[in-house]
Amino acid sequence: MEGFIPMHKKYFPTCASIALVTILVWPTWGMTAQPIRSIALFPFAVHSTTPESAVNLQETVYQGVAAELQKSKTIRLVDRNVINAAIAGKRLDDALVLDIGRKSGVLYTITGSVTEFGEQISVDARLLDARTGKSLPGVFVQGKGRQRLGAILTQLRMDILSRISPEQRISRIVFKGNRKIEGSAINQVLKSAVGDQLSEENLSSDIKAIFKMGFFDDVKVELADIPEGKIVTFFVIEKPMITEIRISGNDALKKDEIEGAMTVRSRQTANPERLKADMEKIKTLYDSKGFYNAEIRYAIEKAGERDVRVVISIVENEKLFIRNIVFAGNRTFTSKELKNMMTTNEWGIFHFITDSGVLKKDQLKQDVSKINAFYLNNGFINAQVGEPEIIPEKEGITVKITISEGRQFRVGKVTITGDELKTPRAELLEKLQINKKDFYDREAIIRDMDRLAQICNDEGFANADVTPRTEPQDKTQTVDVTYDIVKKRLVYFNRINITGNTKTRDKVIRRELFVVEGDLYNRTKLKDSYLALNRLRYFEEIDFQTQRGPDETRTDINIGVKEKATGMFSLGAGYSALDQAVLSAQVSQQNLFGRGQTLSLKASVGSRFTLYDISFAEPWLFDIPLRSKFDIWNLYREYDAYKLDSSGFGTVLGYPLSKYVTGYVGYRLSSDTVKEILDSASIYIKRQAGNTTSSGLSFTVTRDSTDDTIFPSTGSKNSVSLEYTGGPLMGDVSYTRYGASSAWFFPLPLDTVFGVRGRIGYMTANEGKDVPIYERYYLGGINSLRGLREVGPKDPATGTVIGGLTQMNFNFEYIFPLIKNAGMKGVVFFDTGNSWESGYNPNDMRKTAGVGIRWYSPIGPLRLEWGYVLDPRESEPSSRFEFSIGMFM
Repeated sequence: MEGFIPMHKKYFPTCASIALVTILVWPTWGMTAQPIRSIALFPFAVHSTTPESAVNLQETVYQGVAAELQKSKTIRLVDRNVINAAIAGKRLDDALVLDIGRKSGVLYTITGSVTEFGEQISVDARLLDARTGKSLPGVFVQGKGRQRLGAILTQLRMDILSRISPEQRISRIVFKGNRKIEGSAINQVLKSAVGDQLSEENLSSDIKAIFKMGFFDDVKVELADIPEGKIVTFFVIEKPMITEIRISGNDALKKDEIEGAMTVRSRQTANPERLKADMEKIKTLYDSKGFYNAEIRYAIEKAGERDVRVVISIVENEKLFIRNIVFAGNRTFTSKELKNMMTTNEWGIFHFITDSGVLKKDQLKQDVSKINAFYLNNGFINAQVGEPEIIPEKEGITVKITISEGRQFRVGKVTITGDELKTPRAELLEKLQINKKDFYDREAIIRDMDRLAQICNDEGFANADVTPRTEPQDKTQTVDVTYDIVKKRLVYFNRINITGNTKTRDKVIRRELFVVEGDLYNRTKLKDSYLALNRLRYFEEIDFQTQRGPDETRTDINIGVKEKATGMFSLGAGYSALDQAVLSAQVSQQNLFGRGQTLSLKASVGSRFTLYDISFAEPWLFDIPLRSKFDIWNLYREYDAYKLDSSGFGTVLGYPLSKYVTGYVGYRLSSDTVKEILDSASIYIKRQAGNTTSSGLSFTVTRDSTDDTIFPSTGSKNSVSLEYTGGPLMGDVSYTRYGASSAWFFPLPLDTVFGVRGRIGYMTANEGKDVPIYERYYLGGINSLRGLREVGPKDPATGTVIGGLTQMNFNFEYIFPLIKNAGMKGVVFFDTGNSWESGYNPNDMRKTAGVGIRWYSPIGPLRLEWGYVLDPRESEPSSRFEFSIGMFM
């Protein structure tokens, strides 16, 4: 058997003839004409707890039983009127039933009773042989509720037929000839079943179903009689099995690539239809690689008595690229503008890297849709973009796209009709994007529909309809736009159902939601609730679904979550310009006992730095949204001119002031020792030798509208802070620090983000005391000026960096995905900033630039960044690597 697309013409007529003859002829083999059985059906007695419904139930059962029995072509019922006339008020007993039955010439009589108790219904049928007067085995069926009465009566019919026609009941079903396909698999597609009455219609359907499985060349059925009923035997001839798939001529594509496009595999039955479809898939695969003239043939060869091999022959021919994309009929927009919208492009010098010039038909189809949408969004309401014409030429392929622009229409009158909302019409019209457009814009209308629908939803009208109507005005070349609002009924949140939280407690999830049961429906609050749960980072997946509740005025919220591991044990190494090499170990749990609490134990040891830290955070202290954090630490750090020992504790309380704004109050108490000061150190450092106690309060207000705590892509985070140390708070040092920071994130195409952050700080000493050397502003390192370290004022006498009392710093970043599935991103950055003894000098700002990698790893956020100094000074390295574990920006 061989073929070329289209294929396998040779075998199909024969197979089709066999199938047709088998289906039409074989169902009747072995089957004799079944005798007609006459039956007298009598009314059933009814026993019900509701007598008023008994008459109705009796009539329903009688008509139902009669209808079910008459479905069988071998059953004839005596006319009901004849039976009613014969009863004529007499007491119905077996003697009367047999007398009426014999006079009517029937073979069997059926009487019975129906019992209804609550929702339970049972039917008990009694069958008598009118010829002998003997009772046949009774039939009893039951079910729950009148809505199940139809199924009850169907079962009653089947049981009755099995009593009066045992010789026509299927006793066994046998399969023969199936070597590889299990009989159980064939049995699943049959309508006939053991215990059923034999049916020619079902057997015919069974043969068709077996053929439809695609595994058989021929199917026959034979019947045999035994005392228990009928044996149904299906004889099948299986299609040959494919033992091997051979592919030749494939120089440009590997065999694995071709087989990956196919559905037919070795050890499967040979299915010509699937093979034909696979050849089309291989052709499409070659098209996607530029081999548009590739020829794909296949042949089926014998490989043994019943098996075959598939041989696929490929002639690839020469690879062709798109040399030209041309447009016809485009008067308003240039061909270059239209090409820039397309993903499909012309052959380029770097085609082996960029895949340029490769014609992908699906992609080209999408490009045509983009161009059509572009015209519709720029006022060309009658624009038509034709199917692209693909012209193979000797030098390559030319793609020609013909455009009929039509006239360009401006936006005419914009109105809103229909139901009134709380938001005034004038305010709604101001929110519409179409009013900001000069020309008709279909996308703007779609966005306006969604905006108006959201406003309706936020007022509680969950099922509101917003329908736009457009009326072109040919004379003025404008389009009038009308948005019609139908609010429908107010909807309230009914139940909030949470599933999948095997660890996190319900209340931890519910307290993050902006909606509660009984509230008016609000779409914005639903979205904010999703974002709030996502920011917790407790779950791999979060799914919000709304579902109609008990009636149309109530809706349920179904929240499905999938827990992720929130505990972490990490061992790591890092490097920074200040601390150099650092080894760290950390044990933390971000969702302690499912309560949303965080406990962390951290130890970092380096050549110049040692830190031990224990922290505990409770986001809902006293079950109110009062965020609290407690820290205890011990720190040792070596600076160039001295060493610092510090230990202490701190606590912070935060409370949300509005949707995005949180206020914080913190207290910090520490014991700090400046020691081992070099002789060459600044006198400012030497004055601070020894131990001091620091006690201070801090006040911070933060506004955070970012969409993610680790990788934000939109929104901003802004804060202002005041820190006061000493004075009435006691301690040996006294100073005041003021600070402000602002970070903004802007989403860009291709899942990239542009981020900018600015910080400014000012501090002053109080009570004539010095600001501690370790509290002054030093820039440099991974969080300020990457590539530099200890940037700030120097002691003119010794050259030692002593830090500043003011600072200003800006970071600009372009973040892009590297490995999406792994959560790894790349970054290109530019940093600028400095610190000064007093004031701010924008002309004295250090500058660095560089690249880096960021990864939200199983052990936490990792950063590896390289900074290059753009304005190096004497004795400074030109660049540095920075590595850290922690937040990104």
